[in-house]
Amino acid sequence: MKKLLTCCFLFFLSLSILSAQQKQIDSLKYLISTDKEDSFKVQHLNKLSNVYSDQGEMQKAVDCGKSALILSLRINYPLGQAKSYSAMALANYLQADYTKALDNYSMALVTIQNMGNKSGAASIISNMGLIYDAQGKLPDALDYFFKALKLAEEAGDKKQIAACTGNIGDAYLYQEDFAQALTYFQKSLKLYEEIGNKNGETYNLECIGNVYFKKKEYTKALDYYNRALKISQEINDKRSISSAIGNIGRVYAADSNYKQALNYFTSVLKQSEQMGNQAEVAKYVYNIGQVYLDQKKYKDAEKYITKSVKIADSISNKNVEKEGNERLSELYAQTGQWQKAYASYKKYTTSKDSLLNDDKSKQIGKLEAKYEYDKQTAIQKAETERDKAISDDASKKQRLIIFLVAAVALSIALIAMLIFWLWRTTRKEKMNVEKQKIAMELKALRAQMNPHFIFNAINSIQHFILNNDSKAAHMHLSRFSQLIRKVLENSRFESIPLSEEIKMLELYLELESLRFSSKFHYKISVDKSIDTEKFLISPLIIQPFVENAIWHGLMHLKERQGEVLIRFEQLNGTLKCTINDNGIGRKRSMELKKGTSHESLGLSIAKERLQIVNMLNKAKTSVKLIDKTNDDGSASGTIVELFMPVILNKLIYA
Repeated sequence: MKKLLTCCFLFFLSLSILSAQQKQIDSLKYLISTDKEDSFKVQHLNKLSNVYSDQGEMQKAVDCGKSALILSLRINYPLGQAKSYSAMALANYLQADYTKALDNYSMALVTIQNMGNKSGAASIISNMGLIYDAQGKLPDALDYFFKALKLAEEAGDKKQIAACTGNIGDAYLYQEDFAQALTYFQKSLKLYEEIGNKNGETYNLECIGNVYFKKKEYTKALDYYNRALKISQEINDKRSISSAIGNIGRVYAADSNYKQALNYFTSVLKQSEQMGNQAEVAKYVYNIGQVYLDQKKYKDAEKYITKSVKIADSISNKNVEKEGNERLSELYAQTGQWQKAYASYKKYTTSKDSLLNDDKSKQIGKLEAKYEYDKQTAIQKAETERDKAISDDASKKQRLIIFLVAAVALSIALIAMLIFWLWRTTRKEKMNVEKQKIAMELKALRAQMNPHFIFNAINSIQHFILNNDSKAAHMHLSRFSQLIRKVLENSRFESIPLSEEIKMLELYLELESLRFSSKFHYKISVDKSIDTEKFLISPLIIQPFVENAIWHGLMHLKERQGEVLIRFEQLNGTLKCTINDNGIGRKRSMELKKGTSHESLGLSIAKERLQIVNMLNKAKTSVKLIDKTNDDGSASGTIVELFMPVILNKLIYA
């Protein structure tokens, strides 16, 4: 009955946490899509990345961090850049991808140091120390912790001082220096209580519980673990809850309450697997195997401990790998499988020796005496095996020849790879230069569009002034100023949301309608399947075609009201824009312009821009012209169809 109640408690607790986190995710997504300030979007994306890390959705966490980084680089927001790198590093760390985690933290550190932010630098350096600690590289970990502590003290940041102090205590705990560990943990706990940081309190309560657990004072250990669990539940911290439950399971296991221990370990293992935290998975799989070994259930014990060793090896967790091989050696010895016992013991000593280099021998003297004998034994065995392997002169010569042949082959392969790399690099640089050239041409064409358009609009204002129509001139000037502002704002970008392009078109059409005394009417429609904020388009790419329809099609009408209909729709993976007018048609328009080679400058620039966009993005942008006719064959207007690739604004929908 007690076991059932515990399972129910864990189940409903997980549901409540997931529900709260989903609400937070939905809230952050809404803020990202609605917030107009880019720096705030960066902050929301980084928070969302951390929430995904808490949920164990590491790929989503990394993707959000990347989106935040791209946006912060675009708006030159250094603090946002540093936090984006840190968000990605956290996800890498929880996946036990320590190399990527260190790389991202290093980038964050450079950025934050350039800002002169000592508190931020202390936090990042401390986190890097935790990565070394997770790998069992204690000297490196302690070096980073003390550097971080010094910076935090210089900055007067109590939160960072508390974090670094707790990390140092953890390093001493690993050395089994319990007095020093308790001193640092209690200092850290007191600081966190002073500043009201519940996450810090939880961490240090668990660490103090770990000290008493190591000292086999299980009642005190359980008390601290339960205190940590209570606070974790109050703040809905999924990782802290998981850790506290796992530690309570360890107490039950040590107290020979195997059923309860397995219940807790199994529950927390499922959570760790869902979160994608391989380091925790390895630890709890090992704990389950240890419980079975204590009960002499050798088959189950072998299954779980072997699995834990494999996971630990894949993430370079030497501590779990070492403990697992030691337990397997005991298991095989107890079951009379002496060959396997010997093989596991050799792996155990190898793992142990890799943790005991010269630097560690100096800094961790208590471990040196214990492991020195095993280290020397392993070296002697290795030397004996090597001497035996090379005793046969013939075999030695044969191996030497094979080695030389392999070396020559490897050298040839390396040279070939180098040549290929140089060729590929040169080709890539050439392509980049060409691409930059094309991009500059496109930028120049966009720049040409502005004076052309401004010139036409000023002519319209001049028309009203010359006709002494001051009211129309004032109205035209007001609309013109709005449109010019939009044009100048948006022409800086290679692409803008479709909604912005539509706003510019509406202002332009309103201006032209005023100028020509409502000689035509217009309508812009957008298909329901298109999100105008999500779809991107090159700025002022539609306007020249609309201008051409008005000036060369509608303005020559005498017997009917002109109209121009603009529609946007999504068709077979492309964005289609249709410009439909009921003007005099292309044939009649060309007759009126007969004897001149003039083509609309705006239309000419737009066509060139479309060609360059195709070259730059390898896209299939095209323009199709259709002549409309009446039943008697007379012209009834022109349809222009523009087909453009669908480009989505990924930052808004990360």
